[in-house]
Amino acid sequence: MPANEPTRFDYLLGVMGVSLACAAILGVLSSVPLYLAGSVGSLLAAGVLVGGTLGEYQ
Repeated sequence: MPANEPTRFDYLLGVMGVSLACAAILGVLSSVPLYLAGSVGSLLAAGVLVGGTLGEYQ
C-alpha cells in the first residue's frame, strides 16, 4: 500500500478526534457541564477505538 494514502487507523483516529472536539464544543456552547460532555466524548472515542480494532480481526 502506498504510504501517501490514509489507512483504516488514520480514519479511526480522525473519528476519535472529531468526537472529542464535538463534545468539547457541545460543553462550551450548551448548558451541559463540560466534564459531562467531555466524558461522553471520551466514551465515544473509546468505543470507536475498540470497535475499529475488533473489526480488524473479524
